[in-house]
This record gives sequence, structure tokens and C-alpha cells, in this order.
Amino acid sequence: MKNEHAKGNLIGIAAGLLISSDALLIRSMRIDDGWLLVALRGALMWLVLAVLYVAVPRLRAMLGRPWLTRDNSMAVLWYAASAITFVQALLLGPVAMVLVIIASTPFMAALFAWVLHGERAEWPLLTAAAVGMLGVVIVVVNGGAGNSWTADAYALGTAVSMGLALVFSGRVKGGTLGLPSLGGAVASIVVSVMQPSLFAEVHAITGYGWLWLVTEGAIVMPIAMGLLSLSTRFVPASAVGLFLLLETALGPMWIWVAYGEAPATAAIIGGTLIIGAVIGHFIYDAQRNAARSSVDSANAC
Repeated sequence: MKNEHAKGNLIGIAAGLLISSDALLIRSMRIDDGWLLVALRGALMWLVLAVLYVAVPRLRAMLGRPWLTRDNSMAVLWYAASAITFVQALLLGPVAMVLVIIASTPFMAALFAWVLHGERAEWPLLTAAAVGMLGVVIVVVNGGAGNSWTADAYALGTAVSMGLALVFSGRVKGGTLGLPSLGGAVASIVVSVMQPSLFAEVHAITGYGWLWLVTEGAIVMPIAMGLLSLSTRFVPASAVGLFLLLETALGPMWIWVAYGEAPATAAIIGGTLIIGAVIGHFIYDAQRNAARSSVDSANAC
């Protein structure tokens, strides 16, 4: 159990670190239409999943099937929903408020795990999630004025969708690494059906835009989201949701490194709180499991 929890935490942290580059990559693409981005990225994520499934048979048990099944359908559909609602939230409202609401994902995951499966989150995890959310609030406190109830609803939908996706991912019997990529494909299909003229703007994407799009859609997102889904095998979904907060903490730092846009003091303070919450929970979890392991060994003797 000790090794399982440590493995899950390390996988989740790695996922959070990779996802934190998302904002930088999207900024570098210079694709103005968020719907087009969702459609192309989802298609790329699924294409990578399908190629790996066919070309590397030994990975199939970890990847899962690249099509909907009774076992994976709930997790996949909620991953697809989160991809769509996230874009809508960003298009319709201020980024600051959107990020604050989405920061409730760990709480949503804990709530749904309890309601659906009777899993109760322990207070140290909820405390870490609360500290992380406080960090998010501080990061976005100067994010701009304005508000939209529609955007807030979509942002809340993203938190709910991600929470449910993480909970259902932990219940999938087959491989989970490919679940978010399959969800991206579903989102791509839905967006394409809703806006069939969307791809008329593909020609406007520059060569560098395609480079960053392929980097994100075919490499970063499949790996990052796949690792996030995989970590639900080893730690509670609410703990996995905590790792998503790393994007808010580190995203501005990568923008600073690439474009020289220094983050505000609030971003540094809030980011420090978020990272501290994640690391603090990891250390606490490791120590707790080490103590349990020692007690079990003593009892066995």
C-alpha cells in the first residue's frame, strides 16, 4: 500500500507538471478559435492512442481500448464534457473567475466518490485541497473585472465533469491511460457536428502553430492526462484533482520564461501555496503509509 500511494502521488505530480505547460503551448499556437483547438487537439490525442494501440500491443493493457465500451464509457464521456465546458467557460467569462471555480475539482471528486461509492476523503486531503484553492484565489485575484453567469455555469460544469471523470476512471477495469484521449476524440466529434464549418479556418494556422499544436495534442496532453487518469488506480480521485492545481501555479512561470512576462506578486504567493499544498500532502501521505507499514510489520512479528 505504501508503494502504491507513493507511485500514485508521483504519477499525479508528473501529470500536473506536464499539464502546467498547456497555457504556454496554447499561447504559442496563436489559434484564436477555441472550438477549432478543441477539435484538432482531440483528434490528435485519439490518433496517438490508436497508433500506439495498433503498433505496440504490449501497451494495450495500460492504454485501454481506443473506442467506447460499457466499462469506459462513463469516464470517457465526462472527460469529453470537461474539454467542451472548459473552452466555453474561457470564451464567455473572465479567466480569473473561471480558474477559481475550476479549482473546486478536488472537492467535487471527493463529493462524488463519497456519494457514488461511499469513499470518505480524510481531513488532511481536504485541508490540502482548501489551501490549494486559496492559492488559486490569490493567483487570479488581479485577473480582471467582469462576470458572466453563463461562464460561471460552464466553469462549474468543468469542475463537476473532471471530478466525475476522475472518480469513474478509478473504477474502469481495463487500461486507463487512454481514457482522456478517447474523451478528446468524443469532444472533437461533438464540436465538429455542432460547427461543421469550423475547419474552414485551418488554413490560417501557421507552420509554427502546427508545430506547437502537434506538440501539445500528440505528446503533452495524451501523456499528461493519461498519467492523471492512471494515478486514480493508486490514490483517491480527490487527491488526483489536487494535482490539477499545479497548472495554475506553474503556468504563469512558463509564460515568464518564454515571453518575459513576469508574474505578479500575487501569482508568486498563490503559486507557492499551491505547490506547498501538493508537496505537503505528498509528504504527509508518505509518512502516514510508512507508519502503517511499520505497525503492520510489528503486528506480524
